[in-house]
Amino acid sequence: MPERRILEGIRVLTLEQVHALPWGTSFLADLGAEVIRVESLNHLQDRKAGPFPDGHPSKEWWNEGGNLAYFGTRNKRSLCMDVTAPKGKEAFLKLAQNCDIVTDNFRPGTMERFGFGHENLTPLNPKIITLSSTAFGYTGPWRRAGSRARTVDASCGMSYLTGYEGGPSQRASNNYMDHSVGNNVAYALLLALYQRDKTGKGMRIDLTMQETGVSAIGPAILETQRGISRPRLGCGHLWKSPHNVFPCRGYDRWIAITVSSEEQWQQLKHAMEEPDWATDPRFDTAQRRWQNRHALGEYISDWTRTQDDHELMDHLQNHGVAAGAVLTAEDLVSNPHLNKRNYIQEFENLNAPQAGPRKYAGRPFRMQDISFSIRSVAALGEHNLETLRDVAGLSDKEIGALISEGIISTQPLPTEPHP
Repeated sequence: MPERRILEGIRVLTLEQVHALPWGTSFLADLGAEVIRVESLNHLQDRKAGPFPDGHPSKEWWNEGGNLAYFGTRNKRSLCMDVTAPKGKEAFLKLAQNCDIVTDNFRPGTMERFGFGHENLTPLNPKIITLSSTAFGYTGPWRRAGSRARTVDASCGMSYLTGYEGGPSQRASNNYMDHSVGNNVAYALLLALYQRDKTGKGMRIDLTMQETGVSAIGPAILETQRGISRPRLGCGHLWKSPHNVFPCRGYDRWIAITVSSEEQWQQLKHAMEEPDWATDPRFDTAQRRWQNRHALGEYISDWTRTQDDHELMDHLQNHGVAAGAVLTAEDLVSNPHLNKRNYIQEFENLNAPQAGPRKYAGRPFRMQDISFSIRSVAALGEHNLETLRDVAGLSDKEIGALISEGIISTQPLPTEPHP
């Protein structure tokens, strides 16, 4: 018997680009929702993003980017349609009538200008749930401001906190905000579906990247009200020491070590075979160790840089010290722990046979009898015909007109530059 998935029967229509919203809707697709991703020939940056097989996009590059399998069209349907054309707009509205959720990540006002806003859709579908994922939300003085993840890092206060001690702001991650927002997208939509099941009513969700980021620095919000300034500390801590990353043997190999109690300090000294410098009165108490953290860090670095990061991690863990080798992406692909848990998934995209089987990150949780695997990766416009026929209810003649007028397509425009 075919597996029945949690969200089977739920249909999502999404106008999405880049990372945050596609990441969120991919969770729903994994859970069995029919997620229809509406793509545009004028905005193919997601399909150009790669990574491409061996770093070289082929003549059919639009179907082979690795990010498509990671979150872009993972377990989704692709409808490549120009919704700005009158017939495309008409088809979109017919689709929305038969969907549970409509999402977008345009600037506020764009969906309303298209005629796709919540107030436009509810007369057609009273139970519709709509979600807009924007930088700053639909209200407030910044509502029309454009943004990317990097600028939201700054406007949510995160950039002020991230950086090395005594240095300028440093970015924490290329897409930290994207993943955080995407997780919240999935969470909000599941809550909305649950509420609709209880009330029979749809709802509007206004989700912002800035507020997602501000929620991630909650302690700093509290501290500033008490006159406490949180300085940049790199990998350090406000009161723990040692609490940092330290160099190991080899090129760019590191280990993170954290000591949170006097007992753990004694265990670390024992693991280091009680070096003479560890009896220095400067390191007698947690407060003194923090005050003299730079000198302490130099001593520990002299010890760690002669050792293998993985072996040292095991050694310290065996002595009761929290420690972790700083793993690279290459390390993670072959990591025995992740592979034993079946976290790393191998998948071969049939729409990009030249890529061959590739390994992908899985989902960070397990649920009994529920799979979160990649089942398919949609090619550009792969589901144009069946979506317009089966969901929008268009006739073959109407679909043929959309094809002849270039409103739907399965290939980029001839003028589209090769990535």
